[in-house]
Amino acid sequence: MALFPLDDLRAVNSVDPNDMMGSVLKLGSTFQEGWRIGRDAPIGARPHTCGAIAILGLGGSGIGGDLLRGFLFDQGKQPVTVVKDYAVPAWIGRDTLVLVCSYSGNTEETLAAFEAVRRAGAPCVAITSGGTLARRAAEQGVPVVTIPGGWMPRAALGYLFGPMLGVLEQWKLLPSQRDHVDEAAAVLAAMNGELVPNQPQVDNAAKRVAQSLLGRIPVIYSVSRFSEPAALRWKCQINENSKMYAVWNVCPELHHNETVGWQLAGQPEGLLHVVALRDAADPVPHVRRLEITREVALDRASGYDEVWSRGSGALARLLSLIAFGDVVSVYLAYLNGVDPHPVSLIDELKRRLAGS
Repeated sequence: MALFPLDDLRAVNSVDPNDMMGSVLKLGSTFQEGWRIGRDAPIGARPHTCGAIAILGLGGSGIGGDLLRGFLFDQGKQPVTVVKDYAVPAWIGRDTLVLVCSYSGNTEETLAAFEAVRRAGAPCVAITSGGTLARRAAEQGVPVVTIPGGWMPRAALGYLFGPMLGVLEQWKLLPSQRDHVDEAAAVLAAMNGELVPNQPQVDNAAKRVAQSLLGRIPVIYSVSRFSEPAALRWKCQINENSKMYAVWNVCPELHHNETVGWQLAGQPEGLLHVVALRDAADPVPHVRRLEITREVALDRASGYDEVWSRGSGALARLLSLIAFGDVVSVYLAYLNGVDPHPVSLIDELKRRLAGS
């Protein structure tokens, strides 16, 4: 079978009628706008105490919570947890700030968790484009940060993560993020010029990585805790956009279990392809672990690529890894000859759950 011509713009447009590529390339600008929305939203005074932060959300609406947790690891003064379920931890209470995130406002697990944290007396802020969450929040006097609608949730990451930072900044739980947000938007804009479809494959790193993943199971490894949420995002975007199975893990945890699995991972030959997410600040022990792992285990993979972060600030570096992976997932959809927009299996699951 002939390979999909990634450099043929007419073919690209035919397989992507809803322009998912255009949506993912807007991550920098939507993140910048989302941060402004959260910073300026009329959410009132900060709760008197904030002993912990919890984010409720799943899928495209939940990944923003994973990013926030990772971003705050080195600078946040409150522990952060992400809840991706109907139920919430028993410790959530009046001193827990809860960010309730559902892009559509109709995610049933998040709606159930929202009611649970309200019963626990936790102060909440809803981040949504509307739906049942916006209505229930308004009825209960919960502040709502309203974000633009009309996007697929997974393509609206900037509108989901940005407002979280804006809310925390508005409540003085974070210093001003303006310079870091602006740098991230600038870095992603520069990357777009290198990764857009009209940039030929010979000069387009995202096209080349997508080509290497075609017909393989992508194995996405984060070399450090910093890039862990980016590895998860790569996996999820390949699932939803490329319609492919993928796995992810993070150093050093993978060296205590998954590395052994590579002993027979070469059977059948060429099944797995590794992408390692790298950052200039990767700790030396982690880098050494990666080097040894390549020598003793990853030679069984069909191939190996490294994708490096860009920028100086943490936001730019983290979002640059995510932006690259988002684009790769769309190119991989093209190579598979599938429209990256619909998620028919998720739609069928929701339809059956609604009828049960």
